[in-house]
Amino acid sequence: MDSAAVQGILRKLLARGEPGLLVPAGPWDADLRKQIAALSPTSLPQRCLQAALHLWNDDLWGCHDIVQKEEDEAGALLHAVLHRREPDAGNAKYWFHRVHDEPLFPQLLEAAKELAREGPDLGGLGRELAAMKTWDAIKMVDWCEQAAAGDETRYLRALQAVELQGIAYSWLSKAGV
Repeated sequence: MDSAAVQGILRKLLARGEPGLLVPAGPWDADLRKQIAALSPTSLPQRCLQAALHLWNDDLWGCHDIVQKEEDEAGALLHAVLHRREPDAGNAKYWFHRVHDEPLFPQLLEAAKELAREGPDLGGLGRELAAMKTWDAIKMVDWCEQAAAGDETRYLRALQAVELQGIAYSWLSKAGV
């Protein structure tokens, strides 16, 4: 896998002006989709990195083409997030139940609480979040499914951006790129 190509893709994704939609209509950047598809991974971590980059680019199909072949826990988190974004809550929850001891979850909980402190009152979502001692990915599925326009949706999009970046960087370190 070409490290320079991955770095270029990451720079473009990091420069994205605003967080992706909870339910994207299609890839954010068509040229980036082609660049990600051309990465030619040679290992499971590299395939998962490629899938994570597709997911960050809002390319749910590109991600799904890769993770549907990974039936073990390696692809479960990616599979869960992409189904949450489709939206297919039942399928997302199925895959989240297959994720165990995800190192990203404590960081995601901390980021979620910090984003909530910095933003407007989130009502019930904010109270549920404040009570969490460990990250509840199933609750995030519910929040996304129930979100209306406004502050909750902006909050969830920002949190999702943190999640997508965290997943991509996690696979980046595992892929040895």
